[in-house]
Amino acid sequence: MSWSGVLWAVVIFFSRVVDVGLGTIRVQLIVRRRKLLASLIGFVEILIYVLVVSQVIKDIKNWLNVLAYAGGFAIGTLVGMLLSERMSRGVIEVTVITQGSWQEIEQAVREAGFALTRQSGMGREGRVEVLNVVCAARELSRLVDLVTGVDREAFVYTRELAGLRGGYVYGVKSKL
Repeated sequence: MSWSGVLWAVVIFFSRVVDVGLGTIRVQLIVRRRKLLASLIGFVEILIYVLVVSQVIKDIKNWLNVLAYAGGFAIGTLVGMLLSERMSRGVIEVTVITQGSWQEIEQAVREAGFALTRQSGMGREGRVEVLNVVCAARELSRLVDLVTGVDREAFVYTRELAGLRGGYVYGVKSKL
C-alpha cells in the first residue's frame, strides 16, 4: 500500500469522526429546538458524509479505507456522546412516588437544599404522593440516597429536561 493510500484512510477516518460527532450534536440541538444551528450542522455533516462515502465506494476493495470508515463511525459516536455530555445542561426532573413517609422525604429533600413540588394522586394500591424535583444531573445520586434512606419502596424515575425558564434548580449556578 502506498503512502497516499494510507493518507486517504487517515482522512476518511477523521472525516467520519467529525461527521458522526456532528450528527450527535445536531440531534441534541433538534431536541433543544435550535433549528437554524441544527440545519447548518446537518449541511456540513452530509457534505462530509457524501465526500467520504464516495471515496470509499470508489475503491470498495481497499479494506484499509473500509476499516477507516467503520472505525471513524465508531469513534465518532463516542466523541459525539462526549461532546453532547459537555454541551448538556445536565438538568433533570426527578419524580418520586410514595405511599410511605412522604413528609419525611419532603423534609429531608428540602433540608438538603432541593426545591420540590408535591401533588397527591391515586395509584394502584390507593393514595400516593408525587414529589417532583428539578436538579443538576450530578446531584441525582445524592437525591436518590436521601429518598431511599427514608423510603426504600419509593418509586423514583428521571427524565432529562430540554427547555427551562424560571424557577429554582439545585446544583445549577444561575436561575434559569
